[in-house]
Parts: sequence; structure tokens; C-alpha cells
Amino acid sequence: MSNLITARSGFNTVLSLCTARSTSAIAFSAVAGIVDLTVPRKTAGVIDVTYHGTTDAYDVAIPGGIFKQADLSLTGIMITCSSFFSLTSAYEMMDLRTWMENDTLIGWKIELGGTSSMHTFVGDGYITAFGFDTPFNDVAKFTCTISPTGKPWFGSATSDMP
Repeated sequence: MSNLITARSGFNTVLSLCTARSTSAIAFSAVAGIVDLTVPRKTAGVIDVTYHGTTDAYDVAIPGGIFKQADLSLTGIMITCSSFFSLTSAYEMMDLRTWMENDTLIGWKIELGGTSSMHTFVGDGYITAFGFDTPFNDVAKFTCTISPTGKPWFGSATSDMP
């Protein structure tokens, strides 16, 4: 007998950006659908308190220090409701490269699709990598890496954002 797993759909997961620190008052612009995503992982800092005269040769640590965040890496595609690839949009595709080259702090927002209530990841960061990928099934793809800075926000409604 096998057990079926009901998975949450990732369809309609959207990347939105702004060129200011992310708060609930900021208007984000939806720019791309996300095909592949590595969400920032948070690692707790520890303080090594190992007594060097220990007899078992194992280190000892206690919680403390700062939280470390991994980069947010994604592959995106143009979404038809976005003018991201248009010269008339608030942001253009090449703005990502310009922001990277100019060390521009951006606000990022990821809304996970597939549920009746969207789950949102919001934060600030710097674009540290950007490039175009080969077309797949006739869609233009790009890759982007955002290095988060500061504390990100996770929740189910952007009205709860700081």
C-alpha cells in the first residue's frame, strides 16, 4: 500500500521588486514568475566555549552571535501581467544588471502561489549575480542572486509587514 502526498502547487509564485527599503508602505512591482528558487536560509550564530583541557576532544558551543543568511537564488520568467520587459514599465529587465553594478539596495518580495492565501517573504538586499538563460519552451529566462541584508519578514499578509 502506498501513501499519496498532497503537495502545495508552486504555480503563480511571483517575484516583486522596489528600489527602496521594504515596508508595508512601499509599492512593489511584480516583475517575474519564479521557476526555481532557493529561499534565504537562516543560520543561528554560536559562540565556542570549548574548554581546551577537555578529555573527550569535542567542542562545546552556546547560542549567540548574529544570524547568518544565505543568498536568495532564483530563475525567473516574464509574466504576461508584467511590463518588466517593456520600455514603458517601472523597471526593465536590464535594471537588475544596473542595480548590481551600482550597488543599489533593493526591496524584494516573493509571494508563494498555489494557496488561497499567499505566503510572503519580504526583505532588502543587493543583487550579486544576474544573467540570461537559454530559452526553455519558448520563454525568456533569467537568473538572479540577491544577497539579503537585515532581518527579512515572513508572513501571510503584507499588511503585517513592518
